[in-house]
Amino acid sequence: MDDPFERHLRSLMQEDASRQSPSEDDKRLERVLHRAHIHSGLFDLLRLFANWGWVISEGGARGLRHARSVRREAKSPSSTDLNS
Repeated sequence: MDDPFERHLRSLMQEDASRQSPSEDDKRLERVLHRAHIHSGLFDLLRLFANWGWVISEGGARGLRHARSVRREAKSPSSTDLNS
């Protein structure tokens, strides 16, 4: 599978290739990719909790509006409405 991020990192690391062996280059790339995956995973987790908190707060706010029973009076024509 062709990963453009990995390909870009490899091209950036080519300037250091003359000083390091390919195995060191691969280890360095693995460290960078691992760190990038950790950061993106943490961001996704924080976004998940933020969305979850929003859903719970919306549900709580809507639930509080209906915490007390609401009495709705039936609309019945009154005698004043009929005489008008």
